[in-house]
Amino acid sequence: MVDFTTIIIIYLIIILLWLPQAVYQILTWTYWWQIKEYRFDRFWVFLKTSYGREKLGLYSICLKFLALILGVFYLPIPFFIFAFQDILFLRNVFLRRVRIPVVTERVEKIFVTSFFAMVITIFVLLDPRKVLGSLLFGEMLLLITPYVGILWTIPIVNKIKRKEIEKAKKVLSLVNPTVVGITGSYGKTTTKEFVAHLLSQKYTTAKTEGSENTEFGIARKTFKNVVKGTKFFVVEMGAYKAGEIKKLAGIVRPTIGIITGIEEQHLSLFGSLENIKKAKFELIESLPKGGVAIFNYSNKYCRELAGWATKLPTKLEVLGYYVKNKGNKEDINTDIFSEVLSVNREKISFKVALGEEQKKLSANLPGLHFLENLTCAVLVAKFLGVSWKDIEKGCKSIAVPENTMDVYKLKSGSIIIDDTHNSTPLAFESALKYLSYFKDKKKVVITSGIIELGVTSESVHERIGNIMSENIDKIILTNSDFYESIKSGLGDKSNRLILGNDRSLDSEIAKIITSEKSVILLEGRLPTIILEVIQKQK
Repeated sequence: MVDFTTIIIIYLIIILLWLPQAVYQILTWTYWWQIKEYRFDRFWVFLKTSYGREKLGLYSICLKFLALILGVFYLPIPFFIFAFQDILFLRNVFLRRVRIPVVTERVEKIFVTSFFAMVITIFVLLDPRKVLGSLLFGEMLLLITPYVGILWTIPIVNKIKRKEIEKAKKVLSLVNPTVVGITGSYGKTTTKEFVAHLLSQKYTTAKTEGSENTEFGIARKTFKNVVKGTKFFVVEMGAYKAGEIKKLAGIVRPTIGIITGIEEQHLSLFGSLENIKKAKFELIESLPKGGVAIFNYSNKYCRELAGWATKLPTKLEVLGYYVKNKGNKEDINTDIFSEVLSVNREKISFKVALGEEQKKLSANLPGLHFLENLTCAVLVAKFLGVSWKDIEKGCKSIAVPENTMDVYKLKSGSIIIDDTHNSTPLAFESALKYLSYFKDKKKVVITSGIIELGVTSESVHERIGNIMSENIDKIILTNSDFYESIKSGLGDKSNRLILGNDRSLDSEIAKIITSEKSVILLEGRLPTIILEVIQKQK
């Protein structure tokens, strides 16, 4: 019979082996809750994917549960499993592969809640003679306590948010700038940057920063950036479900609303394309009487929404912008259109026609798809009184947002196209078209695919695969959820597709980026380790 001293020793060893696993799990789950903006709908969609289950370590968690259950029959099993996972954890720490959330007040409270579960497990529930059963309960606590932390902090967060919103509204009432609201399934951030840049050639102009487009982000950037003398405030507005754009518009009260385009992005959250259209249209419905609604007529759904806008009782002024191209033979009647004159890797020269006026402009932009955003910015600038001379100057100094088709060269001579800010179907396809300008280079795509596309995910990724089959030499995919769809699209070129995780791709990526003949597109959010391998070569 085992004496009590031996039981205590076994108890201490198992606890010491379990603790690193518990800490790692708390860090990982809190990180992903933060990435998904503490939203259960986004987290649930993520959890349902094999990529999400892998990143959350669910397979490892299941293995721990199994080990604890089997340990009832053979005690060494939990020792071996925990020891093995601890070695992997320490290896990840050494290689800096542990996901750590940005420490905020809310994250601190979630940490406290989660670590409380560890304290309960060790000092309250844990009986040295029933250590395995107690740890099983502790594992269940670790799964739910981050969410419990999110739930109990909601009233605190809402209180802070209300204060921030009131401060923002007060600033706007005092300064009284003209607010330009921008939403859409794609192109929001770029259009916001371009509109603000051209307006700033003549007026004091403020904008929201980066891709912050939630209530918190918009409120905080309002009272930070809108100062006395601000003439225009350009605001990006994002949403994952109906009613969210309406809330944002209620904070800043835009008089000009822009919808950049509609597609399947976040379809798994909205439920249908019709819901996406209605949610984005909330911006237009929020405009005051006589406000201005601007639509991208290059997008068929935007043309439909423009029709909706003409029927609103607020009698809005409805404007449209359009980019002519060789493949589009539609005769679109719009307020402004642009047409490409010449294009290369670094520069687009184009003609814009606004009423009777025609002007030739140029901009240093990596990709034709940015012309839609710039055409919108030109329309807004002219509508608000910016001269052609200032617009021409602004176009020459315009720049794309960070991590949006950011082109640079590595020490090896390889060229990187960093499009990791976000990925949508149109953005991915446009980035692939841009690769065709590098005729003397081996073309490589490293991507995680496009998330939250719902029922259209398979067809979209198959279409992306089909496009890549034309001129891409190698595709590295980090998300197994999209493997079969992309492979199907590649057809007989499927041997170019490699599926791997951040640990298995180090050597493969290092080999690619040291070749001076490669041009590498980084598309969508990628594992940190992959970006670090590339950064070392800059």
